[in-house]
Amino acid sequence: MSSQKKYIDVILPLPLKGVFTYFTDEYKIKIGQRVVVQFGARKLYSAVVKDIHDRDPIDYEAKPLLAILDEIPLVNTTQLKFWDWIANYYMCNLGDVMNAALPSSFKLASESKVNISVDFDGDIDNFSVQENTLLKALLLKEELSINEIAKIISTKNILSVINDLIRRDVLEIKEELYDKYREKEIRVVKFIGFDKALEDSQLTLKQEKFVLAYLKLEKKYRNKTWILSDLLKEIGLSLAILNALVKKEYFVILKEKKSRLETASCHLIEDKKLTDFQELALTQIKQIFSSKDVCLLHGVTSSGKTEIYIKLIKEQLSRGKQVLYLLPEIALTTQIVKRLRQHFGDKVGVNHSHLNNSERIEVWNAVRQKDDKQIIYPIILGARSSLFLPFDNLGLIIIDEEHDSSFKQNQPAPRYNARDAAIYLAKLHNSKVLLGSATPSVETYYNTQQKKYGLVEMHSRFEGIALPKIQVVDIRKAHLKRQMSHHFSPEMLISIKQNLDEGKQIILFQNRRGYSPLLSCDICAYTPNCKQCDVSLTYHKWNNHLKCHYCGYTESLPDACPSCNSKAFNDKGFGTEQILESLKELFPNNVSKRMDYDTTRKRNAYHNIITDFEKGRIDILVGTQMVTKGLDFENVAMVGILHADNMLHFADFRAYERAFQLMMQVSGRAGRKGKQGHVFIQTYDEGHEIFKMLKSNDFNSFFQRQLEERKLFNYPPYNRLIRITLKHKNQMILDKAVIKFAIILRKSFDDRVLGPDAPVISRIRNYYHKNFLLKISQQDSIVNAKIILESILETSQKSSDFKSIRFIIDVDPV
Repeated sequence: MSSQKKYIDVILPLPLKGVFTYFTDEYKIKIGQRVVVQFGARKLYSAVVKDIHDRDPIDYEAKPLLAILDEIPLVNTTQLKFWDWIANYYMCNLGDVMNAALPSSFKLASESKVNISVDFDGDIDNFSVQENTLLKALLLKEELSINEIAKIISTKNILSVINDLIRRDVLEIKEELYDKYREKEIRVVKFIGFDKALEDSQLTLKQEKFVLAYLKLEKKYRNKTWILSDLLKEIGLSLAILNALVKKEYFVILKEKKSRLETASCHLIEDKKLTDFQELALTQIKQIFSSKDVCLLHGVTSSGKTEIYIKLIKEQLSRGKQVLYLLPEIALTTQIVKRLRQHFGDKVGVNHSHLNNSERIEVWNAVRQKDDKQIIYPIILGARSSLFLPFDNLGLIIIDEEHDSSFKQNQPAPRYNARDAAIYLAKLHNSKVLLGSATPSVETYYNTQQKKYGLVEMHSRFEGIALPKIQVVDIRKAHLKRQMSHHFSPEMLISIKQNLDEGKQIILFQNRRGYSPLLSCDICAYTPNCKQCDVSLTYHKWNNHLKCHYCGYTESLPDACPSCNSKAFNDKGFGTEQILESLKELFPNNVSKRMDYDTTRKRNAYHNIITDFEKGRIDILVGTQMVTKGLDFENVAMVGILHADNMLHFADFRAYERAFQLMMQVSGRAGRKGKQGHVFIQTYDEGHEIFKMLKSNDFNSFFQRQLEERKLFNYPPYNRLIRITLKHKNQMILDKAVIKFAIILRKSFDDRVLGPDAPVISRIRNYYHKNFLLKISQQDSIVNAKIILESILETSQKSSDFKSIRFIIDVDPV
């Protein structure tokens, strides 16, 4: 059956504005399905159908739809509404949102394949050596991809060689759409020789031994499905023996499909009985949800917020609803998923950036799965990208550590804040949002004071354990008296030793990775800098390399100063690697490890380090921000903050807020079980007001002080911010452009425009940057401001003055 021609609007996975229209006579097509379309001269892409209508496009002639990839829509209508909101609110392209939302294996793109043209006459006399090499390779393999050709012929201008041969009708090029996802298959072994007698067979001794060993295992485990590798390991005999038995029809080896998703191996436990203050908090949250959609649970560290989350999740599951549990860091999923699976088993799925594309596809399918025979995930625990999963019955979104800046996506677009986006997603699903934190963001807490969000507070720790005692140590005096040992004050060293002697564990926080942030020549003050960024190179001693933490550029440590040939290089400052080296020297009999970006890049690195620390295999854990957030260790008695000042003295209106949150959070890792914990904060400015508030756990005074300052200088929550960044590889071209752009901006926004200013690191990856900050007051409409700004950007980008300038828009920067 066919119908009259209809038009579809599709979203392409490209950084292009708007949707693109194609025509089709396929009557079964649905919104949310993936389709194959041609874009440009010959490229093929999988696109998502956003709308079906009968309107012919005005500006161009619609091309035909080539194929439909999905029987059931991959993306539901609620997701498409969410994509629209993300694109509009954060001023980015729908294609950018699609790229962020879908696992890459769902975004098929064609690959160019080269083969010999049917019109080629076979005369190879007038070809170069490189062209002859390519033709010989094509005669052997029929077709080659561009990457394969690059490995065969040694030239920088591969495309010019191919294009020249295409013009001469020697080669032709075609596009093939390819799917990177493959279902996982395992080989399993089954015994089929039931009617064969061992004594009558022609089995060797080893083959007979294999069969007898298998039958013994079969008797022990009863109908267990044996994976080939596991069986060979269990029996201890080779694959060759098994293959011989397969030929003699004693065994058969079959391929079976296997999910890549983890299954819970732990036994379910009963819920803990809530304390009186937890019961009260749970009741208050439910009451707030009867009239408000968003509630903040402000509970001190170790007050038992997770137990309340578990109660609320159970309530949602009993109603047949889905739950999304967002965390800012992958590291946190290790402990939380273990706790949730003790209560909910295989109903808990995990989603984060360390999953490969095939695993992300299987998580996607498990979220939208309705068949009880398949793995289904009514609960998803994950990082910010989990917002884009295909929920269709969401009842509750929990955002733990809601204050954390890791919820904000900085690169690439869409530059969304998962906390704010989750609130809109919940609105689409008519569901509730619970924000949790011991140190809420200023904006969130302000919203509770304005009655926009509900507020529930817990001021006591679980089981009545006292909050840790915070001691501020003046290392300026210690340095003057030459009392510092490596980077440790006498007070901190004494406490470390005492706690180690008592069998306790310690966490040390230093917000710098590597060995040293910079090296400098003592003679001429030469400092190795990145060749692509305006920043000094960080020294990593483990591989004796200097590395840029912005672009990844590395170089070997020079033997002598390139400027004066001196060998007097000294490190300035210190990072986690240097701290670890000092600890091994000071406490050689104890195990010290570090947890930072360098040590956690491998797939299971987070899990391994956290598990080892939980089980007492590590005595001292040194880390960056990863150790500050939500981790729960029973035996940690002491926390040390080695250099608080580098968090405070930073050119950002949020610097004090971040410093307070980080120090309060990492302090909360101490003394969670048993006796009161102890926290040491080393600083050169002992009298700073922030330390007084930390010592008394006075969040309210801190909040009020921040509000006063922000109101005075027109910062959030009293104003909304949009940061506009212009970048170019030529500094002179950029400087001229920003002067003109400043004039254009101020015509519309007047004194609400700050800048242009160079950021702290003004050149990254050879691009120079200049920033403008647009402040939108509460009285003004941010929607109108975005419309005006969008118009300015469209007009500017058409002008020759800005033709080569790249614009980056960041709404609500953090």
